[in-house]
Amino acid sequence: MRNDEQVANDWLKQNGIAIKHMDKMDLCLQQAQIVATNLLKHHAEWLNSDERDLLTTYTKTVQIRARQNKACRAMAYKVLNLGKRTNRKLFRQYKATNANKSLR
Repeated sequence: MRNDEQVANDWLKQNGIAIKHMDKMDLCLQQAQIVATNLLKHHAEWLNSDERDLLTTYTKTVQIRARQNKACRAMAYKVLNLGKRTNRKLFRQYKATNANKSLR
């Protein structure tokens, strides 16, 4: 395997996407899988228990090929909307932090 393929495969694995199922998986499900994995990995403190449960359920469901049909687009959109909402919270905090620094 070439080096660039290995780098791409490592990136996919870090973002929770199984390489062997990637070509058969719906793009919306893949995007939601990346968002769910990153939220759980990097921003878990911003999530409440229900949101964490949704993300862990989604990631577990999508990882098993036979259960991917259960991870419908509605569930994927919930994950993507949660990611968007968390991103807004993070931006508001970043904006407030930088506003305080500029006042000094």
